[in-house]
Amino acid sequence: MHTIGVVDAQPLLVLLAEDDEDLRDALAQILEGHGFRVASAVDGQHALDQLGEGVAPCAILLDWMMPRMNGEAFLRARAESTFLSSIPVFVMSATHLPAVGHRIQGFLAKPFAVDELFAMLRRVCDAHCPPRRRLDCLRLTAPNGAA
Repeated sequence: MHTIGVVDAQPLLVLLAEDDEDLRDALAQILEGHGFRVASAVDGQHALDQLGEGVAPCAILLDWMMPRMNGEAFLRARAESTFLSSIPVFVMSATHLPAVGHRIQGFLAKPFAVDELFAMLRRVCDAHCPPRRRLDCLRLTAPNGAA
């Protein structure tokens, strides 16, 4: 069985920005259980700080409603950097439905099924992995369940 986040034995890094500690911990555990490395942030500013310190994720999971810096403010700050703008962002929210487009590559309505999350991550892997690694990215398994 292949894990979702492993490409050529190199775990993919996901930056998870979520202010709800229980949800953040649960999502991190699920992602890590499927081979991803997870960098956790308590809000958008904390996520930007980590990115500024050299964290280079393959994708960002971004809660929309957070203290200090919410999802909208994070996306505005992200747009100022070519490097940050190249990192796919998936917004998670129970209250807001942002338009998917150049700023957001996917949206997850809370509560969401974990397999929805993994389907989005597969698309990112397919689009961003070098072709020789793509087969490993596509041989993915995902659990059923909700987050």
